Amino acid sequence: MSNPIEILRSARAAVLHDWPSEEVPNALVLAGLDVTFQGGPEPDDLYVMRLVDGHPETSPATGLPERADIIYSHRPAAELPGLLAEAQQLGAATLWHQSGRNEDGEKDPAGVFLTPTEAEHMTALAHAAGVAFVSAPYIVAAAAAARSH
Repeated sequence: MSNPIEILRSARAAVLHDWPSEEVPNALVLAGLDVTFQGGPEPDDLYVMRLVDGHPETSPATGLPERADIIYSHRPAAELPGLLAEAQQLGAATLWHQSGRNEDGEKDPAGVFLTPTEAEHMTALAHAAGVAFVSAPYIVAAAAAARSH
């Protein structure tokens, strides 16, 4: 499956590695996903956010989930191999990477720009790992669209 909105609509769990603002985990939870993330400086400072009575609620997690559908990254591209290994370990079908740059190369929290070379390289690495690679649209916009359908 390569349609970003359909990927989100079919997903139940995501693991986040950094994000540009609170709107990312909130949008994913409102789209129906359980979201696990590191919320502190220690590797075991893990939390899960899920929808409870129509509102996002965060609680400590004892570790990564046994399974995730999406690994989301707002991290440097050099970390892609480790993220793909995690995706394989958790059975995630998709790695969703947001560059945090606009087309001018400037920092943009909602930026999804990759050069054609970067996009080709990242897609090839993900494909070799058996994982779909998504970099656009901004995941918050896709989550809103997934909720409205």
